[in-house]
Amino acid sequence: MLDPLIPTIFHEHWWLDAATKGRAEISEVTEGGRTVGRLPYLKETRLGLHSINMPTLTHFLGPGINDGSGSEPNRFVKRQAITRELIRKLPQFSSFRQKLHHNVRDVLAFQAEDFEVTAQFTFEVGPAPQDVMWKAMRDKTRNVIRRAEERYGVSNIMDPQAFFRFSIANLRAKGEEPNIDFVTCIDVVTRALDRGRGHFYVAVDDKGDVRAAIFCVWDARSYYYMLSTRTADSGNGAIPLLIWSAIKNAASMGLIFDFDGVANAGSILLYSGFGGTVSPRYIVMKSNTLYQTLRKIRRINPRVSNHFL
Repeated sequence: MLDPLIPTIFHEHWWLDAATKGRAEISEVTEGGRTVGRLPYLKETRLGLHSINMPTLTHFLGPGINDGSGSEPNRFVKRQAITRELIRKLPQFSSFRQKLHHNVRDVLAFQAEDFEVTAQFTFEVGPAPQDVMWKAMRDKTRNVIRRAEERYGVSNIMDPQAFFRFSIANLRAKGEEPNIDFVTCIDVVTRALDRGRGHFYVAVDDKGDVRAAIFCVWDARSYYYMLSTRTADSGNGAIPLLIWSAIKNAASMGLIFDFDGVANAGSILLYSGFGGTVSPRYIVMKSNTLYQTLRKIRRINPRVSNHFL
């Protein structure tokens, strides 16, 4: 059952502990001796500036709120009041940025506290019989999956360290260098697997070589597409084949498959082919004048070393 105070896997203690190396903090609101609001965050300090941002591999955060069982107008007012109190209990910061989870249906409380608001969209595929989901997909997507099925088998067996070594090799083959904390990533993925809350999907060719892999995690509502990597010569069907395998598994568990955000035109084309529904995820931001000035300087002169920006 979904706990409104812990609305996603990313709010769970073990995830935050791994993703922040034990440095996560929580703003809380209580009422009558019980907790009615929680807002996890990671505060980092560099060159005297305090910033609150998203921890490694933590794709959604935001407030978890128990707004009771009254009428919707009363619950709305309560949500607004709890959210504003959570915000006011945060430590002083120079900048704040969080992407909010699916339960946050409006950001009026953040706007009232002078936060800027943007939105990122994601595709969601609800659980349904396999043939219904298959028919809802674009013809082109079905075709590339069929062709990929002729080339690859799908396995769920992969070691987290092997996955990230594979990812690094694929990046370097494209002339790119990784810019993520792989040690923390391995810890998060390992803990998810140990708790039975994560799955690898691996495309293997007829020689037994890995050509593509994705990693997904889930909570009581959603099944999240988290990570993916593939070799340059794997073809354009390897990742869709693995996503389709994950969608089928999510549906068998009665969960919504969440593509976890649309980043560019390529992902729009890929994700829309699976016949999902577009859903917004709000991003809230706030920064002080000094931080904004330093960001402007960095844009004008990228050689300026503002590592906290």
